Amino acid sequence: MCRSLLTISLVSFLWAGSAWASIGRTQSSQIGGLNLVVWGGGIGSAQSQNQGSFTQTQQASDYHSHVSVLQTERGSLKQTATASGLSLGIAGQAAGIKGSQDLLAQTTRGFPNRAQQELEVKMGTLLFRPHGVGTVNGTQTYKGMQEQAVTTPCATSYQSQSVDVRQSGSITTGTKVDPLVLNTLNINLRQSQVTNGPSPR
Repeated sequence: MCRSLLTISLVSFLWAGSAWASIGRTQSSQIGGLNLVVWGGGIGSAQSQNQGSFTQTQQASDYHSHVSVLQTERGSLKQTATASGLSLGIAGQAAGIKGSQDLLAQTTRGFPNRAQQELEVKMGTLLFRPHGVGTVNGTQTYKGMQEQAVTTPCATSYQSQSVDVRQSGSITTGTKVDPLVLNTLNINLRQSQVTNGPSPR
């Protein structure tokens, strides 16, 4: 009698655990770039470049409830600066990119699925030539994308957001001029989505 009771309790416990299951995924990324060229003047030129990219993907499925999730995040940053001429030239660039994704898919009938994305891009470019003949150039670009998808027996949801940013500046001078170029850029993206999970039978 005791053995039968123990067996029944164990089966009930396993069934309850699978019924209340969920699939959760979190991604985050951060890119920082600093590019600086200081040209003291004279014959020749100076150039500096930063370049980097990333991709991260998460995928999961629950075969009992037929729920599957997918989220992907990718990005590419490039910075280039040059300076030349007979006098002092300065080119400075700074960039900061932050991204995050959170996804929760419920395999329990009647519970909602939730998805959220955030993406922030900040860029700054400073070009300075105090005086004299010469050129200073700076260009930086960033391309990034976030994707999230949830599939359940009764619904399919998808959301994405992307950015394609280019910031550039250029100075070409003669004598007795002191040009200064300053560019700043800020982008903040955020979106969320709620969908119903498998409906109760």
